[in-house]
Parts: sequence; C-alpha cells; structure tokens
Amino acid sequence: MSAQPQTIAGIVIYHPDEANLLRLVGVVAPDVREVVIYANSAVSPQEEKRLQDAAAGTRLTVMRPDGNLGLGTAYNDLLDHAVAHGDTFLFLLDQDSLPPLGTVPRLAALHAHLRASGARPAIVGPRPTDWAGKPMKSPPGQGSAADEAHASRVQFVISSGSLVNCEAARGVGPFRADFFIDAIDVEWCMRANHRGYSIWIANDVLMPHELGRGLIRLPFGLSPTDQPPRRLYTFLRNQLAMLRMSHVPLAHKSKTLLVLPLRIVVYLAQNRLSREVRAALWHGLLDGARAKLGPPEIVLGRSAHRQDNHAKTFRQSE
Repeated sequence: MSAQPQTIAGIVIYHPDEANLLRLVGVVAPDVREVVIYANSAVSPQEEKRLQDAAAGTRLTVMRPDGNLGLGTAYNDLLDHAVAHGDTFLFLLDQDSLPPLGTVPRLAALHAHLRASGARPAIVGPRPTDWAGKPMKSPPGQGSAADEAHASRVQFVISSGSLVNCEAARGVGPFRADFFIDAIDVEWCMRANHRGYSIWIANDVLMPHELGRGLIRLPFGLSPTDQPPRRLYTFLRNQLAMLRMSHVPLAHKSKTLLVLPLRIVVYLAQNRLSREVRAALWHGLLDGARAKLGPPEIVLGRSAHRQDNHAKTFRQSE
C-alpha cells in the first residue's frame, strides 16, 4: 500500500486501552508520513516505545500538553504541526474509532475528485457505523445529495476518521478550543459551509466508531447518546451557545430548541435523577444561556472529571 507523504494522522487520546491504541496506530501508520499522538493523559516512555514499534518504521511523535486541554486545542495544535511540516492533510482520530486499512488514500482521492469538480472540500469523512457494522444516522444534507464518487455533501461530519485539508482549514479558522469537547466538529463544519467550503461523507468507506457510552433506545427511532455528567454539561452548553452563531443554519437551531427538552427528560430518567446529572444539566443550561465556555471542571469540579476518567475499549465488528 502506497504511503501518503503529505498526510499526518493525529490521534487524540485520554486514558485509552493500550492494546486498542496500538492496533489503531498499526492500521493508519502505513498510509501517512507521521503518526502524532496528542496525549491528554500521560504516556510513559515504555508506552511510547511500544507505540513506535506499532508504527513499524513510520515516524511517531507524542505531543504532551500541560494536562487535558480538550479536543479543540488538540485539533488546533495538530493542524499547526501539519502546516509547519508542509503537510496537505491532517487525518483526525480518537481512541473510539478504527478506520479500515487504506482509508487515508481513499479519502485523499475523494478530496482530489471533489476539488477537480470545483466543490472546495474542507473535510471528507467516512460513514461511521456501530461495532456490528450498522451505519449510524446520516447528518443533514447540504446542497448536492451525492455524486458519482459515492459521496454525499452534508452539514457536518464527526471529527474522528475525517481527512482535513490544511489549506482549507486556514480559511475556515481554528476549532473552538473553548467548547473543550462536544459539537466542536459540528460548529467547525457549519462555519466551513458558511465560508464557501463543503463537507463530505464517503459512503463506501465504513468506519466503526463508538459514541459515548452507547445509545439510549427510545420509541420512534430516537437514540440519543448516553454520556457521563460532564459530557452532558458540555453537550447542552455548547448546543445552546451555537444558537447565537450566524453561520449555524436556522434549521439546526430550530431542531436544537425542539429536541433539547426531550433530551433533558431522557437523561434525567436514564440516570434516575442523580444529583450529578441534575447539576450537570442545570449548569449546562445556565452557562449555555450566558455563553460561559471553557473546561467543564471549572464548573463541575474534579469529581465530574474523575467519573469520566475511565478507559474505553474497541469492540470488534461482527
């Protein structure tokens, strides 16, 4: 399989399962110039050596920020690293995904096809599936429904598994570091659309991905993501903050206002009105209303941080 010298893979980690991270590195390393691990939790020298071994000759770098700075800061630092080294693409990943072999060249080829057609793609992502291979619900369409390359133009894609064009990223602007986590990819993609770029899903590139702690199955096909308290806080806060942004489509804002009350009821019921969840939702509403952003620990304290400090594991698709 040919290498992609103009691409780096940036993997953001937070207390990952090491075996699964090693497998992820092994899958992506053959197709990129460099694998960069952005360590929002500690990586020992011994662990770094095992990661380098998994990269099998592809350069591997561990970036160690001062603590957990969130996804927005991680993505911006990775973009800066890619641009400084003259890379064309940044392949974003987190520890909850496992792209198939050859994903990078396939997405890069789709970028080239779309650029040739005048589409100005900023980011192209795979179609995420659950670990049984069932495709997840597609994001809303945006303009062109599909083209002959089996790609669909959408309002947004999830960041993990997506190939970002570094030149386009400069035109779109940085990811929202103050969002910390949740809706960072959604806001950035909507801003890209607003500035004349396009967002695409490669329908024939399937990637297993785990959302939060799984899905809460409800009647009528509704399935919100189950999340720990601090993620409920950032989700609610950031969705409300997006209501003020002119580049966010009116349809998305209307859906947010319609669906959020139902989500709040579901999360309260799912967690049996626990004190932690009630506090997270209350502060999410309050801070979203006044656009008070930043790390969730500032509001929820270290206890919420500890509750979410657990390793996640990949599950083999069947």
